[in-house]
Formats: sequence, C-alpha cells, structure tokens
Amino acid sequence: MWLTDGRRSLLVEGEWIARVEVGARGLRFEALTPGLQDAHAHPLYWGMALRGLDLSGCMEPERVAEKVAEAARGLPPGAWVEGAGFLFPKAPPPGLLDRAAPENPVFLRSRDHHSAWINRKAAEVADLGPGTEAPQGGGFLRDSEGVPYYLLERAQEILVSHLPPPSPQDLARGLQDFARRGYTAVHALGYEPPEALDWALAMELPVRLWWALPRGAWRGRAPGWYGDLHLAGVKFFADGALGSRTAWMHHPYPEGSFGMPLDREGEILEEGEEALRAGFTLAVHAIGTRAVEAVLGVFHKLAPLAWRKGLTLRMEHVQHVRDGALSLFSDLPLALSMQPLHLLEDAALVRAYGFPPGEAFRFRSLWATGLPLAFGSDAPVAKPGYGRNLLAATRHPLAPEESLTPEEVLWAHTEGASRAAGWGDYGRLEPGMRADLTLWEGGRPVGRVYRGRLELFS
Repeated sequence: MWLTDGRRSLLVEGEWIARVEVGARGLRFEALTPGLQDAHAHPLYWGMALRGLDLSGCMEPERVAEKVAEAARGLPPGAWVEGAGFLFPKAPPPGLLDRAAPENPVFLRSRDHHSAWINRKAAEVADLGPGTEAPQGGGFLRDSEGVPYYLLERAQEILVSHLPPPSPQDLARGLQDFARRGYTAVHALGYEPPEALDWALAMELPVRLWWALPRGAWRGRAPGWYGDLHLAGVKFFADGALGSRTAWMHHPYPEGSFGMPLDREGEILEEGEEALRAGFTLAVHAIGTRAVEAVLGVFHKLAPLAWRKGLTLRMEHVQHVRDGALSLFSDLPLALSMQPLHLLEDAALVRAYGFPPGEAFRFRSLWATGLPLAFGSDAPVAKPGYGRNLLAATRHPLAPEESLTPEEVLWAHTEGASRAAGWGDYGRLEPGMRADLTLWEGGRPVGRVYRGRLELFS
C-alpha cells in the first residue's frame, strides 16, 4: 500500500516500511524493518578482534608470517602478538613464526577459531614441550623436536590462560560495532568466559542480548531477563569446524580422518536434561554430518521435556546434512541457527576435501522442514555483515537449488532469530511488538531505532 503527498511516499508492505522522497538529487529511498539480529556471535571476542592482527583472507603461511614480523617490530620483547582469521588448505610448516618473531610469543587463531598457530616462544611461556600430552577434545601438531606448534580444538585452552586477558572494554567495543552496523539484538553463544556475563550485566547495552553460558558454567545462575539481557541458554560443542578438519563427518578428509567429536552424546543428554529442568534451553554446535545426526538423536530424547518447559532447542551451524537425516528434524521444538556467509569461503574447502556439495549449507531443504532458520555471522569468525549473508544464501555456489529468496533471508535475521531466542514479542511489524527497528538507505542497514513497543499501527 502506498501513501503519498506528491513528494514523499510511504510504502507499507509485509515487513517493510519504506519512504521514497523526490528531491533535487533524484530519488532517496529509506526503509525501516524489524530490527536485524545476529543470531550467533561472540561479541567479546569480536571486540578483541577489532584491536588484534587481522589475518582474514590470508591463505598462505608465509604471508601470515610477514604480518607477524611487521607487528613484532613495533613491540618490546616478551609482548604478545595476537591475531585471527587465516585459512590454510593444509597445516602450516613449523618454524615460520619462530623466525618472524623470535623475541615475542605469538598466538594466532584460524578463521574458525578451532585451531591456533603458535611459535616456540609461546610454547615456552606455556611450558609446552615434547612430553606435553594433548587434553581430551584437543590435539597437537609438533615440530621436529616434538614441541607443539599448532593446537587443535581444546588444546588452545592451554595457551589462553597465558594471554593478555579480555576486558569489559573489549565487550563494549564489540557490542557497539554491532549497533553501528544496524543490529538491534545479538545472540552471544557461550564461548565467552563466564565473567563476561557479569560485565554485560553491569553496562548500558547498545543492543538487546540473548546469552548462552558454556556448559558447566550455568549452575548457580537463574535464567530470565535482566534489563535488556536475556540469560537463556547453555552451549555445547558436538564437534569442531571444517577449516581445522575437526568437523565430525561421515566422509573422510583427504588425510583419512573423520574429524572429532567434542562433547559426547551422553554428556549433552545428561547435562542438557539438568539445564532444561532449571529453565535453560540448549544451543549445540554441530557442523559435520555425524555431529548433526548425533545431536538430533539427543534432541529427540529431550524433546518431551523441552515441550513441557516451553523452550526452543537450538542447533548451531547445521552446516552439513545428509539426505537421510532431513526427516529427523521433524517433531522437534527446534530452531536452526546458521551463518550463510561461511559458505563464501568454505565452498573451496568442500571441493578440496571432496565432500558431497549437495550436503553443504542446505538452506532450502532445512527451510522446508518448517523449523525456523535464524541467521548470524559467528563473529569474530567472520565480520558481521547482512550483505554477505544475503549474497551467500541467495546465490548458493555449490548447490543453487538450496538458495533462498531475499525475503526469506530478512525473515531469518528478524522473526526467525526471534523464534530461536524464544521472543514472542520481537521481530515483526505488528501492534504490541517491541519497536526495535533497523534503518536502511540504498539497500544497506545504516542504523537502528531502539524504542519501546509498536503502537502507531494499533
């Protein structure tokens, strides 16, 4: 429906309120939609990434070593060099970082944050040597002398305690960046240390927050709303990630491995039932085909309790799904939290590993299950960006038949994300809804309108 006074026109259609103004410089198009949400992010680590070494787009170890050497030249001996974002087709060779920064410990996370590359100086700080055993759920690649230089999954935790600690300022920086990008809500998915929740509770939030705590860290906490923060979930990891070759698959990687499970099914089932009874929902990371099917099995066992509690379970990523598993998504109180923008880089890995392309990022097939899709960025794994999710989801490079429409992508960033959060009064332009709106100009989100409830339409 159009309303116009001859110069300004207002279009009210579905989930858009649009204004077209005719001026001396031509047409100006503005629009308001329900507030965009990033349905899977790590805002503390995004804030840290904004002050660290940006290695996004780096696919050659030598190029990363050059950046490290450049950064180390401006630091005193002993100061840490940190960064994230590299994506290597295979593991880097040992020694490169030792030569790049011999006097500075180096800790670099891969793009997916499921592996890390360190130098000998960092290994010395953490007392890593030939006799160090990898922790459960983790692994090492070692140099010729047996010293770990590449850390897989939970082996990274050995180094984390030696790094400069995160701070409330890092969290505030990350949240403010989301707000500047037009987001009105962010779902923080349980990778942050437990104290980050207390930092968030103590600050004036620029966005609404849905918060999940790491497994084991939720006991002693009460779920519910605390101002604009909704403490709601417990996060589990069923497997790792594709870029680090730790996503748990049915199809082998080129070297013959199948990835690795992290939290076992029995562990998720036991602690998950306890968390549900306490009023928390579950958000379970599952990327590989084996992980997805294992989590579906757990969710079918927990579904009756979740239904009784009125809680929506969440599967995070849902990146690789076999045909035979699609029917297993039925009859579940479940939302599927996905990050289409990962497809733009992971498509090359799917081809390189020889994985079935039709099993990757099955947006259309999962939409057809009738379960809500909720889209996010996984920042700092990727920069928050609605445009990149839109591109990946509407122009699927591996399986075009799995693409969505632009309207469906917007829905997954608004109402779909709200359903994943269990927010019944959010994500739609209707009377009584929360009036958290995103402002658009020229087809891009440029800011947010953050107010009480929609009443002007009632």
